[in-house]
Amino acid sequence: MDKRELRRQLKKERAQVPKETRAAWNQEIRKALLQLPAYGEAHRVMVYLSFGWEVDTWGIVEDLEQRGKEIYVPVVQKQPKALAPTLYTGRENLVPAVFGILEPPAGTPTLHPEELDLIIVPGLAFTPSGFRIGYGGGYYDRLLAAAAAPTVGLVYSAFIRSFQPDPWDRPVDFLATERGLLGRK
Repeated sequence: MDKRELRRQLKKERAQVPKETRAAWNQEIRKALLQLPAYGEAHRVMVYLSFGWEVDTWGIVEDLEQRGKEIYVPVVQKQPKALAPTLYTGRENLVPAVFGILEPPAGTPTLHPEELDLIIVPGLAFTPSGFRIGYGGGYYDRLLAAAAAPTVGLVYSAFIRSFQPDPWDRPVDFLATERGLLGRK
């Protein structure tokens, strides 16, 4: 099965997970993430702002705020095609962007990926060795190639699958699931 067909199938499967189940799994994933030493040690953390059926990150954002961490969120740049780690200054300061995804407004400070201490990555599915199926476009692969920070994918264990990564795919270092933390390092 090619990646396009796999993406379609994964989106359909994820949409069928009941809301109550997702809420319980999200809470357990957050608990697993908090056990990662790099999470507690990081000063500058990039985390995606969950949207739709993605593993929920708003509780993670709140925890990072309470810990006094610098929070950066990914903002898509069209030219050159990249994700810019952009400073998060509060939910009230976000504006809707493409597909209604919330992001900081234009002109908000950004960092180079090398300056991050931890990157939290979304995915439709991950392999046991940390490769991901995203939404296409390779934005996270380019970001991860430029970063040195530990990386962790958030994923429901039912979406840990075997598939053949492409040569340009970059694996994450850890997976946080509702069953605990998995690491390849």
